[in-house]
Amino acid sequence: MSPGHLNQTLSNPLTSSDVKQNTRTICLDQNIVHNVRESQPLTFTSVKHRNPILVLLLLLLLTSPCCRAGTYRDSVSIYKDLVLNSDYSPDVRPIWNQSQTLYVLTTFELLSIVEVNDVTQTFSCNGFLWMGWLNEILQWNKTLYGGESTISPKTKDVFRPRMTLLNTMGDRDLFKDDYAPVVIDSSGFTSWVPGSIFPVSCKLDLTKYPFDEQTCNIDMMLMNFAAEQLQFVAVHSEVGRHFYIENGEWEIKYTNITAEVLNISNSRTSSLVISFTLERKPEFLVLSILLPIVFLSLLNLLVFLIPVDSGEKISFGITVLLALSVFMSIIASMLPRSSESMPLMVRYIFCLLIISVLTVVDSIIIVRIHHMEQKEEKSDNYVERAMSPMIKPKLNGSLPLVSSLDHLTRLPGERESSPATSTSSQSEATGKTYKQIAKYIDIASLILFTIIWVAFTVEFIVSAAI
Repeated sequence: MSPGHLNQTLSNPLTSSDVKQNTRTICLDQNIVHNVRESQPLTFTSVKHRNPILVLLLLLLLTSPCCRAGTYRDSVSIYKDLVLNSDYSPDVRPIWNQSQTLYVLTTFELLSIVEVNDVTQTFSCNGFLWMGWLNEILQWNKTLYGGESTISPKTKDVFRPRMTLLNTMGDRDLFKDDYAPVVIDSSGFTSWVPGSIFPVSCKLDLTKYPFDEQTCNIDMMLMNFAAEQLQFVAVHSEVGRHFYIENGEWEIKYTNITAEVLNISNSRTSSLVISFTLERKPEFLVLSILLPIVFLSLLNLLVFLIPVDSGEKISFGITVLLALSVFMSIIASMLPRSSESMPLMVRYIFCLLIISVLTVVDSIIIVRIHHMEQKEEKSDNYVERAMSPMIKPKLNGSLPLVSSLDHLTRLPGERESSPATSTSSQSEATGKTYKQIAKYIDIASLILFTIIWVAFTVEFIVSAAI
């Protein structure tokens, strides 16, 4: 449909011959015109998707040769007669009947995702917001101006909707100083494509980090008119991505553009909500953080296979414990300090840290039991050395009698046993018992902590996959 046809449907004062001469098309359907005529807000559903936003951008920068048929004087005359006319005010809605609603068609073209910050919970993207509306005041008969069909005045000289960014992290009046060109054709259809970086706040649910999905919105609201005076209309239900540059960390699952009416303090105003549903690409985080932690925790279980006599059993466990603590601090710096949505990954790493601490404590107990025999020998030797000066004088008179009795009770062929030999055999038996106990504890601990490690790992994988 040509702009002239649209203008004629909306009570355009141009003649039918002028309408036939306008051959340029815009992305509108007959149902849109009918809805505008019948004053049915926010019901513009039939839109041709075959014309991308590229056509709209090129419309602002390039015009065909037939559109430049006029001379310099013709263009100046249009500016003087219409734009610079004292009867025209850019602060008033450009419709003759001010009781009617002015509908502003909108769509969004995404260029790139700048950042999704997990710590500050913000979302930033680079894009253009296309807006188009019918200006009934700035209409002219191009045959009277040498065939000149388009003009591009300054943004401050013509009417444009003023919008505010509700959930912004920067300047709230985003387009107040925007110098994006405004293109107006002879039918009065006006196109304006301001572009900017949109920094907004976004509440992130990091429960399944780094296998999470996030939804971030850009909430824009009309500043200077009520919903009965001006309303936004979403031409397309999805964000355009004809010039989109892929992001290395996030993948766009789907987008949505909706025009809504907000009730604020007993007043209604039009708003535009641009929604992005993003899925994180977890490969980098899995390879650089998660898998090393899992391998370290698995390596920590092998402490029970290290012999006690090597002297490296406890030091090995402490080294792995310190490595897990370093990874824990790295992850803490990447996540917000909030307890509302604790990531499963943090809980999993904390459980692995507890397992590592318990293995170190268990290793210390095993080493102590293994060397229990040596400690008892040292204790017995110390007692014997302390008590021998007191016992020897008392036993000197009875030694011959004891020796003779021992000689009489000893069987033929039996060797005389010394007290040192008896004590040594008992110590060796006790030492073997303690070492066997330590070995059995090693085996039991390896099996027990392996089962616990597998249980926590499977629970984490299942929770992240659901």
